[in-house]
Amino acid sequence: MTPKEKAVKLYNKYEQLGKDFTRGVSMAEFAKQCALIAVDEILNSNPHIYIEIGGSDCRGDWSYKEAQSNQLYWQEVKQEIEKL
Repeated sequence: MTPKEKAVKLYNKYEQLGKDFTRGVSMAEFAKQCALIAVDEILNSNPHIYIEIGGSDCRGDWSYKEAQSNQLYWQEVKQEIEKL
Protein backbone atom coordinates (compact mmCIF):
# COMPACT_ATOMS: atom_id res chain seq x y z
CA MET A 1 0.00 0.00 0.00
CA THR A 2 1.37 3.40 -0.91
CA PRO A 3 1.65 6.15 1.71
CA LYS A 4 -1.17 8.02 -0.01
CA GLU A 5 -3.44 4.95 0.02
CA LYS A 6 -2.69 4.38 3.70
CA ALA A 7 -3.41 8.03 4.49
CA VAL A 8 -6.78 7.82 2.72
CA LYS A 9 -7.63 4.55 4.48
CA LEU A 10 -6.89 6.03 7.91
CA TYR A 11 -8.75 9.23 7.07
CA ASN A 12 -11.80 7.24 6.00
CA LYS A 13 -11.81 5.21 9.24
CA TYR A 14 -11.77 8.34 11.37
CA GLU A 15 -14.23 10.17 9.14
CA GLN A 16 -16.74 7.35 9.59
CA LEU A 17 -16.24 7.46 13.34
CA GLY A 18 -16.85 11.20 13.26
CA LYS A 19 -20.13 10.63 11.45
CA ASP A 20 -21.14 8.06 14.06
CA PHE A 21 -20.21 10.50 16.82
CA THR A 22 -22.54 13.12 15.40
CA ARG A 23 -25.31 10.49 15.40
CA GLY A 24 -25.26 10.16 19.17
CA VAL A 25 -22.25 7.99 19.96
CA SER A 26 -20.78 9.07 23.30
CA MET A 27 -17.45 10.86 23.50
CA ALA A 28 -16.11 7.95 25.58
CA GLU A 29 -17.04 5.43 22.88
CA PHE A 30 -15.65 7.72 20.17
CA ALA A 31 -12.31 8.02 22.03
CA LYS A 32 -12.24 4.26 22.61
CA GLN A 33 -12.76 3.50 18.93
CA CYS A 34 -10.06 5.99 17.92
CA ALA A 35 -7.62 4.39 20.37
CA LEU A 36 -8.45 0.91 19.05
CA ILE A 37 -7.79 2.03 15.46
CA ALA A 38 -4.41 3.41 16.53
CA VAL A 39 -3.45 0.21 18.37
CA ASP A 40 -4.53 -1.94 15.42
CA GLU A 41 -2.30 0.14 13.16
CA ILE A 42 0.64 -0.45 15.50
CA LEU A 43 -0.10 -4.18 15.79
CA ASN A 44 -0.28 -4.56 12.04
CA SER A 45 2.76 -2.41 11.24
CA ASN A 46 5.63 -4.52 12.60
CA PRO A 47 4.90 -7.20 15.17
CA HIS A 48 8.53 -8.26 15.51
CA ILE A 49 9.99 -5.13 17.11
CA TYR A 50 11.06 -5.69 20.69
CA ILE A 51 10.97 -3.26 23.57
CA GLU A 52 13.41 -3.44 26.43
CA ILE A 53 12.19 -3.50 30.00
CA GLY A 54 14.78 -3.07 32.67
CA GLY A 55 16.63 -0.56 34.71
CA SER A 56 19.95 0.78 35.69
CA ASP A 57 21.89 -0.76 38.54
CA CYS A 58 23.87 1.26 41.09
CA ARG A 59 26.99 1.28 38.87
CA GLY A 60 25.07 2.89 36.06
CA ASP A 61 25.26 -0.22 33.88
CA TRP A 62 22.10 -0.97 31.99
CA SER A 63 20.68 -4.33 32.92
CA TYR A 64 17.94 -5.97 30.92
CA LYS A 65 15.57 -7.76 33.23
CA GLU A 66 13.19 -8.81 30.55
CA ALA A 67 12.48 -8.35 26.87
CA GLN A 68 8.85 -8.36 25.88
CA SER A 69 7.48 -8.59 22.40
CA ASN A 70 6.06 -5.33 21.11
CA GLN A 71 3.17 -7.36 19.75
CA LEU A 72 2.27 -8.72 23.19
CA TYR A 73 2.54 -5.29 24.78
CA TRP A 74 0.15 -3.70 22.29
CA GLN A 75 -2.28 -6.62 22.52
CA GLU A 76 -2.43 -5.99 26.26
CA VAL A 77 -2.94 -2.27 25.63
CA LYS A 78 -5.82 -3.16 23.30
CA GLN A 79 -7.38 -5.41 25.97
CA GLU A 80 -7.18 -2.56 28.50
CA ILE A 81 -8.80 -0.12 26.06
CA GLU A 82 -11.63 -2.59 25.44
CA LYS A 83 -12.30 -2.68 29.20
CA LEU A 84 -12.78 1.10 29.33
